[in-house]
Amino acid sequence: MDDLGWRSVLFVPASRPDRFDKALAAGADAVCVDLEDAVAPAHKQDARAAAMRFVADGSNGGSGGGGGGGGGGPDRVIRINTLRSVAGMRDALALIEARPSGGTVVVPKIDSPEEVCWLDQLLTEAGLDLRLVAQIETLHGVDQAAAITAASRRVSAVMFGGLDLAAELGVPASWDGLLYGRSRVVHAAARAGIPAIDMPFVAVRDADGCRAEAQRALALGFTAKMAIHPGQVPTINDAYTPTPDEVADAERIVTAWKNAPDGVIQVDGKMVERPIVLAMRRTLARAQAPERASTSTRHGDAA
Repeated sequence: MDDLGWRSVLFVPASRPDRFDKALAAGADAVCVDLEDAVAPAHKQDARAAAMRFVADGSNGGSGGGGGGGGGGPDRVIRINTLRSVAGMRDALALIEARPSGGTVVVPKIDSPEEVCWLDQLLTEAGLDLRLVAQIETLHGVDQAAAITAASRRVSAVMFGGLDLAAELGVPASWDGLLYGRSRVVHAAARAGIPAIDMPFVAVRDADGCRAEAQRALALGFTAKMAIHPGQVPTINDAYTPTPDEVADAERIVTAWKNAPDGVIQVDGKMVERPIVLAMRRTLARAQAPERASTSTRHGDAA
């Protein structure tokens, strides 16, 4: 599976198809139609049908669809219900019946690698080429994070769900209270060689707070963040897009390394070894990811 290259993932309730086009136009790298927490049980069935149409439109090259088809625009993603529920099983069967030619499925509240393997086998039997994003947000999931991310080649990223984890821990959803869980998820993602996506910032009108948390998460190893309002997207994209100076430094170091005879060089008076070069290559990869989005928001307006 290819690298997702996301900075921002904007969530929209599957029960609100009237908001889908606005979400697709918000500038996010991916739009995730949510069948889980955002939809009341009484509305799951109608929301499921709308979500399947959303994914199918994208995989068939419809307007705005990018998650597996040829339509351009943001990737189209669907978050199903936990596989340990009747609603989750119905979601999985609906995906098989809809038969999208591509796309990404977020699987929430994963407790074990067996859940990933079960869905992988189901999709393989159905002949569907869908990517999976494992959302880790339970105590069991944190304990099993490394095994979950390594369970299938379909797992293309991991999401950290801090709100549910905080509830289980009995602590506020603060940075300090969730630092251990965040770190475990980032380490598991790094071992698997996949991106890690941070939890949403719930104060949707606090752009400064959103930016600060995104930057702290970036320093920890996350390369993307969930958004729950279109206004958060420019702030998040800005935080996860390297500056021109950072790109120039990375290019200079990577270029110099190619000519290093003994694996150690000096750049601007600093010793540079292989781990630093790998970090610079990751910076360049992050800089290239936004090229498929409509615009880069590094110097754009904040939410």
